[in-house]
Amino acid sequence: MTRHPIAADGSLDFPPADTAPAPVSFAEWHRAATDAPPAPVLPPDASLLVIAAHPDDEAIGAGRLLADHRGLVRCVTLTAGEHCHGEDADAGQVSRLRLREWAEALAVLGAEPVETTRWPDGGLSGHEDEATEALAGLATGVDFLLAPWQHDPHPDHEAAGRIGASLARRTGLPLWAYLVWTPYWLTPEDLARRGAGLLTHPTSERAERLWREALDCHHSQLTAQPPASHPVVPAALLDRHDRQLLIRETHACHA
Repeated sequence: MTRHPIAADGSLDFPPADTAPAPVSFAEWHRAATDAPPAPVLPPDASLLVIAAHPDDEAIGAGRLLADHRGLVRCVTLTAGEHCHGEDADAGQVSRLRLREWAEALAVLGAEPVETTRWPDGGLSGHEDEATEALAGLATGVDFLLAPWQHDPHPDHEAAGRIGASLARRTGLPLWAYLVWTPYWLTPEDLARRGAGLLTHPTSERAERLWREALDCHHSQLTAQPPASHPVVPAALLDRHDRQLLIRETHACHA
């Protein structure tokens, strides 16, 4: 299959849809997830600060966990995802739509959207220090941080993961990483080369139902928006998210 080249630093540039690499084998991911025996990862009453690069990231990658979680869950999105429909789309209109979808999805999951500074969609890597500083106040009283995995194959996701790691180092909070595009474009062997081990966090049937309801709120991402002939988030990507997978970012914390 055609694979997008991975740079020496482990990053993978996010390509446009017409040059995107082919999805990796679903069987590989099913086997990798099955080899990660389910075990509770986060205490059910802990307070969480969830970091996303785009308004649908946490729903895709951590929605089941959030739906089941009994403790306080506060969510921030560092961009409004305003460039997802291309240069010809009205960025302001897309931004408003996506933030509305984000708030609706979080309401389904029982999580609280938190307003904070937002940076340019596609350009988050140029604002990592600013974003870490902006989030520092929100981490007060929080027990755990969640952020995209630092090698999830999208530059904004990678940046959000590094921001989460910087915040974890600054605050001493434990950081867990969730996956978005990783199960679609990277193999389990790609994770192993980066020293990442999958953990399966068990979730309920109710969480499964609410996860799907939350995803449905992101209509602009799951359906083709003219003139595009395909959605931003392909159905095959969601098929790879057949359970709640996490990665412990142990290197991000003190101790």
